[in-house]
Amino acid sequence: MVISDKHRFVFVNLPQTASTAISRELTDQYEAREFCFKHALYRTDYMKAADAEQKKYRVISGLRNPMDITVSTYFKVRSDHEDRYSNAEANKIQHGFLRKHIMLWWNKRSHSEIIGKNQSFSTWFMRNHKIPYASWSILDHKKFDKVVRYENLQEDFADALRKLGVEQTRPLPVGNKTAKEGKHFTEYFDTDASKRRAKFVFGPYMEEFGYTFPPTWDHIKMPASAMPVYRGLNVLRKIFWLYLR
Repeated sequence: MVISDKHRFVFVNLPQTASTAISRELTDQYEAREFCFKHALYRTDYMKAADAEQKKYRVISGLRNPMDITVSTYFKVRSDHEDRYSNAEANKIQHGFLRKHIMLWWNKRSHSEIIGKNQSFSTWFMRNHKIPYASWSILDHKKFDKVVRYENLQEDFADALRKLGVEQTRPLPVGNKTAKEGKHFTEYFDTDASKRRAKFVFGPYMEEFGYTFPPTWDHIKMPASAMPVYRGLNVLRKIFWLYLR
């Protein structure tokens, strides 16, 4: 999370949405500074730490298609990205203690399975994704002043600056992209079984945040149970993210 007192905005980092690149650019070019910690939540961490004036600042954050996030996660886990699953120093946990321990355990197990069993994306996805997806964007993103979508990164970032009344100095530099072997993320869902699972896992979240599946998937319908399960799980997720993480 970064904040600019001069321009009166706060940027909330949502993982895997180019948030690191955006935070760095806001710090380097637009007089922002670190505030709270990287993946602080707006409703709890920020509002507790902010003063009366800072609580009035405009809020921006990022968003990304969850299918793209999932494919990216597979390749990061498979490649042991930044030695995250083999280097103890890289695994030091400072904030979000419980959440990060859970994710680290899950990704270490996934890395071991992917490498040990030479799992394809489809096999890994079917093995590890069985309930409707959500991120903590479900907490407050709909109330934010601007959401920068990963799929429209440059244009949305420029629009965010316009809304903040800040003149853009240069295009947003973006690095650290995950190699996906030259394929669009939807191509990794290459069986009807994985597409049906994707409709169940991602369908409710995508519907809530305005994402769509490829037209070639139209013959596969989202199961009627997906949305009620998603809503029920989100009650528990909100409790976890707000009070237990």
